[in-house]
Amino acid sequence: MRLRKIIDIVASAAVLLAFTLPAQGQKEPIRNYAWLDRYEQANVMLAASSDPGRVVLVGDSITDNWARMRPGFFNANGIIGRGIGGQTTPQMLLRFRRDVIENKAAAVAILAGTNDIAGNTGPCSLQDIVDNIADMCDIASANGVRTLICSVLPVHRYPWSRDKRPDVEIPLLNDMLRQLAADKGCTYVDYFSAMVDSDPRNTNGLPRALARDGVHPTNEGYEIMERLLLDNLQDEMAAHAAAHQGEALTLASYNVRNCLGLDDERNYHHTGEVIHSFGADAIAIQELDFGAERSNGDDVLGELAWITGMVPTFARAIDFQGGFYGVGMLTRELPKHSKAVPLPGREEQRVLLMAELSDCIFCCTHLSLIEEDQLASVDIIAREVAAFAKGKDKPVFLAGDWNAEPDSEVLRKISENFEILTDTSAFTFPAIEPAQTIDYMARWKGSPKGKLGTVAGTEVPAVPTASDHRPVKVILK
Repeated sequence: MRLRKIIDIVASAAVLLAFTLPAQGQKEPIRNYAWLDRYEQANVMLAASSDPGRVVLVGDSITDNWARMRPGFFNANGIIGRGIGGQTTPQMLLRFRRDVIENKAAAVAILAGTNDIAGNTGPCSLQDIVDNIADMCDIASANGVRTLICSVLPVHRYPWSRDKRPDVEIPLLNDMLRQLAADKGCTYVDYFSAMVDSDPRNTNGLPRALARDGVHPTNEGYEIMERLLLDNLQDEMAAHAAAHQGEALTLASYNVRNCLGLDDERNYHHTGEVIHSFGADAIAIQELDFGAERSNGDDVLGELAWITGMVPTFARAIDFQGGFYGVGMLTRELPKHSKAVPLPGREEQRVLLMAELSDCIFCCTHLSLIEEDQLASVDIIAREVAAFAKGKDKPVFLAGDWNAEPDSEVLRKISENFEILTDTSAFTFPAIEPAQTIDYMARWKGSPKGKLGTVAGTEVPAVPTASDHRPVKVILK
C-alpha cells in the first residue's frame, strides 16, 4: 500500500506543480507548489563532487535559517541544508528525490511537521504528517540512504496562526514520530526534550534564549541541535573525515567588481558559480558593496555566501552611498577570529582583513592606486600580520588585488616579508584580454616551516566576462 501511495503522489505531481501558494517565511515568490527549483543551481554544483559521508537536512525555515546562520557547521561536517521556509510535509515529499537522493546522500535528517500543524497549506491531521514522513523514509530506504527522523521543536503558540494549539499537538506528533522511527528502523533525534521550556507560563514552548519568536532557534538553540545531530551521525562524520584527511588547502583571490559582469549587468548567481568552481577553502574577495545605493542596498558578499554555501566575513573600507564599500572573504568554516585594519589611500581609504582559520591565517587587501600609499600599506601589513599571527603557530597567506605589477617597487617591498606563490607571468587584468598581473597570493616568511609550505599548483582560471579581473588560485600541501 505504501509503494502504491508513493506512485500516486508522484503521478499527481504535474497537477500540484501548477498550483502556486504563498508560504509563511518565504521571502521570494515560489514558482511551483513544492518550489522544486529553489535548490536547482546548488544541486547542479553539488553533483560535481562526492562525499561518502554526505548528510542532507530536509525541512522548513528552521532548517533554512540553520544553514544561513551557521554555514561553518554545515561546511565543516559535510552537511547539506535543504530547508525551505514555510513548507509542509507534502511539499517536502515532492522534492525529496531531487534534494536528497539525487544529491547522493549517505544519510538524511527530516525535521518537519510544525507548519502542517500551523495549517500553512490547509488542514492536515497528525496521521497525514506521519504518513508523508513515512513515505520519505521509504524512498530513502529504497535508495540506501539512512534516515534520521527528528522531533518537532517545542512551540507554545504560532505568531502567524494563533488559533492553533502546537503546545498540545506537537508532543502528540512527536510520540507518533518516535514510534514511526522504531517501526522503520530509523534513528529518532529528540530535539524537543533537550529544548523545551520548564516555565509553566510557556507550556511546551521554547525558552526565549533559544527562540526569540518562540519558533525559530537562535544560535544558542542551534548549538544544542548540532550536538544532538552529530551524536547520531558518528559513522557519517567518520566517513566524511576519512575522505578529506590529508587534503590540500586551496586558496583563491578574486576582484569581483561588485558582481558586475563586462555587460554591466549584476549577476550574483554567475559570480557565485564562478567562485564555487574554484573548489577553494577560502577566497579573498575585493570590491564589495554592503547596503550601497548603486547595489540596490544589497549585501553583495552575503549574496555570494548564500549561493556558495560559504561563511562571509566583510571589512569596511569606506562609507559609500548610504552603506559601505570594502573587501571580504568566503570560507568553508567560521573564522575563529578576524580583524580589520585601515590602510592609506588618497583616492579612497583601503583596508586589510585578517582571519584565523583552522589550518592557516588568511588575509585580504585591495591596495591603493597611488604608489606612496601602497608602500606605506606594505609596512602596516607586515607589522599587523606579525602581531595577529603571534602565538598561533599557523602559516599566513596574503591575497588580493594589489594594483602593482611584478617589477614594481611595491612588489619588491612586499617580497621582503612575503613569498609570492602565484605565477607572476600569468596576466590577470583586464579579464577579457589580460595584459597585466596585479592580483596575487603570497605566504608570510614568518610562517612555521613545513606547514602548507609546498605549492602543489597555481592557476589563473579563464573567466573573461564575470568581472574585469581574472581570479588567482593556489593549491598548498
